Formats: sequence, C-alpha cells, structure tokens
Amino acid sequence: MKFCILCIGSHGDIRPYVALGVGLKAEAHEVWIASHKKACSLCEKYNLNFKLVDGDLTELINSENTQKELKGNILSKILKIMCAFKKILKIQLPMSLDAAAGADVLIYSPAAFAGPHIAEYLRIPSFLMHLQPEIRTKFHPSHLFPNQKSLKGINFLLGHFLSEQLFWQPIRRYVNKWRKEILGIKKMHFLGPKYDPLSKNTHTLVAFSHHLIPRPIDWGPHIHMTNFCLLNESENWSPPQELEKFLRSQETIVYLGFGSLTEACHIDTVREIIDVLAKKNFGAIVQANLPGLKDIALPPTIFPLIYAPHDWLFPRVKAVIHHGGVGTTAAGLYAGKPTLIMPFVWDQFNWGKMVEDLGVGPKYLSINKFNKEKFSYNLEKLVSDPLYQHNALKIMNKLNTEDNGIKKNVNRIFEILATLCILTLHLSLIAINDF
Repeated sequence: MKFCILCIGSHGDIRPYVALGVGLKAEAHEVWIASHKKACSLCEKYNLNFKLVDGDLTELINSENTQKELKGNILSKILKIMCAFKKILKIQLPMSLDAAAGADVLIYSPAAFAGPHIAEYLRIPSFLMHLQPEIRTKFHPSHLFPNQKSLKGINFLLGHFLSEQLFWQPIRRYVNKWRKEILGIKKMHFLGPKYDPLSKNTHTLVAFSHHLIPRPIDWGPHIHMTNFCLLNESENWSPPQELEKFLRSQETIVYLGFGSLTEACHIDTVREIIDVLAKKNFGAIVQANLPGLKDIALPPTIFPLIYAPHDWLFPRVKAVIHHGGVGTTAAGLYAGKPTLIMPFVWDQFNWGKMVEDLGVGPKYLSINKFNKEKFSYNLEKLVSDPLYQHNALKIMNKLNTEDNGIKKNVNRIFEILATLCILTLHLSLIAINDF
C-alpha cells in the first residue's frame, strides 16, 4: 500500500510522524512524508521519501511580529495568528494536494488543515494522528483554555468547542472556496470537519501513553489511544569528546533547551537563565542556539550543546528543563528524569500541568512571564527534592513496560484498514444482490 503522511508543525511535532513512517516502511509499504523542508534531512536519515509542503506555522509563531501579538489575551492571540495563517493556507493547501496524489491511505496531523478535505476528494481511508489530548471531552480542558475551575465538565466541553471554532472560522470561507473551485466537492459543515457527516468519525490515533493521561470515558470508538512514536536516534551516533568529558566532570548536571522555539526566547531572558545557572553548584548543558548565548562568557560549569539525541543525553543528566514539546517531554519521562517545563504556547502548558500532577517536577514557569527568582527556586528544588526523582522513576518503569509505540500504531492502522475492507466488501455484495 502507498501511505502519505502529511505533517505540519515544529521539528519536534514532525518527528513522531517520521517514526510512524519508519514503522510502516518496515512492513514493506511505500511511504512518503509530506512536510516542511526542515523534515527533509530527517527523512533522508531514515530512508523515507519526502515531498515538500511549504507554509510553516512554526516560522510564523517564531517571527518577531507574532511574538509581539502573543503579549495579548488568549482570544486575540489566536485570532491574529489564525488570520495570518490564512496567507500560509494559500501555499499549504495546493502543495498538500499535490503531495498526497497517488496515496492509498492518508495520515495527517491536526495542523495539516488540508487532510480531511484531501481524503474526501481522493476517496481514500484516512487517519488523524494526535500527539496531544486535544480531543473534545468533559474530563480535561482544551490546551487553549487550561484554567477553567468551576463547572469543569460543561466548561471543558465549551473550551474544546471554542478551540475548534477559533481555528476553523477564520479559514472556513477560504477552505470552502477551495473545496468548491479546486476539489469540486460540497462545502464543509459550518462548524468544521468535526461536525461534518463525512469526517466527524475519522479514525483518530492518539499517540501518547495512558499512564500519563488516562483515556476519557466519553471518547468514541473511532478514537484509538496508542502510545508515543519515538525515533531511536542514538543508534549509530557518537558523542563529541568534549561532551563526554563535560558529563564526567560533575556529579550533577541538568539539561536546558527549548527545541525549535528557541528563537522565540528573548535575549534578556537567556541572560537571566545563564546568570542563575552560573551561580549553582552543579553543571548545565544548554542549547547552543539560544538567542545571544554566543555573546555571553560562559563559566566552565555550562556546556553549549549543538546537538545530541535526547534518548542518549537525558539518561546521563540529573534533570531536564525545556519548553514542553511532546517529544521532549516523553524523552525526559522515558529516561526517568525530574522535569521543569517552561512553556511558550499551546499544548506546552498542558504538558507542564501534567508534569506537576504526576509529581515529577514543580509547577511550570511560562517563558513569557519569566521570573528569575522563581526559576532559581524551582531549579534548586528540581535537583534536590528526592520525591521528584522517585516519581519520575515510577513513571519510567510504567512507560517502559508498554508495547512499542511505533508498532502499536502500525498494528492499529492495519486492524482498522482490514475492518474497512471487510465493510466495503459486505456493502458491495449487498449492492450486487439488490441488483
């Protein structure tokens, strides 16, 4: 079979889809990744075909103008970003359509807005693959409205509905025009794909562990909770001698990095972070491309890291501090490390709340409201509180007893496809008998 995996997002967002592609290819299927140019080298590394889809939302979020907009309230933030995203859609939609041509099955990420429309147009089976628990339920909040205290069930459902509409309504007219004029199919439901008869029950893979967030009982049978899809990046990778030497130089070392959102971190914040780290009696490995880091005279206790696979590095440090991307969060928990989340946007706040609820780290610190004293206090607590280490090891043991996430997702995909084939055959036989 031919699988197109259409994934839009940050470098960390794309990696689980590449991991799924590796798993599908291992079953002797033809697979290609349709994504931004940043995914090209990753696809080459794992010998996957690649098709370019321009229109990178991460670049939009990291831009200076967008960062200024992020200072407002949550509604104004999203509306302004989504209005700007309409410009990106004009590039993304046609390139996504071209990239999916010839596929037998389409797998797409939530930010790949073309996904359900292309699947309907091509009349092929499709799967929506979520990396976060951003699916309507009354048991946990939308990551855009995480702080609803009263009437939780009702407010959580309302928050999910508002999240869906904030992403759909600004682009609804443009998408429906594209559906009519280019795809030749009828308009989507006014409230979007999750309410449309043809797409509302799309099979959805929820690629994270139930040990972190239990499956809500109000999710339908078309929602399949699987497990994290993580690449084995440490295989055939050798660390630079300087890094190995630094890791041997001190008993306690923490890691700090913000992934592909690093550029959105203000230079003044970076200076304050380094100032705090420099005054601690332990070492730190920090992401080398932090804004302004090259202009700071670093003490020998701080090592600027260009690259190391998380699955190699994290088991070798005491604790991890990062932005709360799903892949980085999973890597830290699989390594059994106390974690401090410093979120920038979206779901990162929910992962920060989850880390606190699991007892593997202190309350998250928003990077946009950075406080030097709070950071110093939480950092000290992160490395000294034995309860965080104890709980992190408990979570690690639970995660490592689960089935491999790649294999679990691949198996579920083929179970569903087999069911769809049987259903199609059954309907065909009924039609023949009626004739």
